[in-house]
Amino acid sequence: MIVTVVGTGECHVWWADPEDRPTESLMAVLSDRELERAARFRRDADRRRFLTGSWLLRTTCAAQLGIRPEDVVVDRACPDCDRYHGKPQIRAELPLHCSVSHSGERVVVALTTEGPVGVDVEAVPATPVEELARGALTPRERAALEAFPPAGRYEAFTKVWVRKEAALKATGHGLRISPNKVEVSGPEEEPELLSWPLDIPPAEVRFRRLSPGPGYVGAIAVIGGRGVQVVETHLSTARPVAVPAA
Repeated sequence: MIVTVVGTGECHVWWADPEDRPTESLMAVLSDRELERAARFRRDADRRRFLTGSWLLRTTCAAQLGIRPEDVVVDRACPDCDRYHGKPQIRAELPLHCSVSHSGERVVVALTTEGPVGVDVEAVPATPVEELARGALTPRERAALEAFPPAGRYEAFTKVWVRKEAALKATGHGLRISPNKVEVSGPEEEPELLSWPLDIPPAEVRFRRLSPGPGYVGAIAVIGGRGVQVVETHLSTARPVAVPAA
């Protein structure tokens, strides 16, 4: 696997399929704590997504740091409990910010030196989203969603959701903050954070749309990064695609 090196002003995004590599090769570079966490998953599909994300994170970080994947120090400490499920932090001299997400047949890792980053990918739901919207969207966002025809609401909801989760993952809060307290722009508008209950000014959070393929929606959020260029690489094709900076 050839991994590009993240340059100044860049955020690199790598996509992988959890079925592409043998489980043994994924596990070979993981830490004992990562393997222990993987063993607790009841469903094989969930386990493979976690293993693939952990392997991809270590492999891409190793290329940036010039070390072996198994030597990358990944800290997943949770600020609220002693479980090993917090936002991954890379302990190294290089200020390397990272985020991992997975859904269905998509696993994604984002790396940048520009500032805290959050990435999210979601499969577009196959069932009605109205109940999800009541718990996850603000009144303004729900009104915007209801303006879509019923068949268009599935993807529209997902576009809003990935922005919220990417922003909250960038701060490390994740869903400890209710997504209905975070307001973003409409599904067909340029991605923008409008308000949230944190001290970080919304204008400091910069979104970029991602290209996970048909049936999926993805987004990244970088805090403090201005004009960050996103380079996406799908490992199935291994062809980097640069997205112009915002």
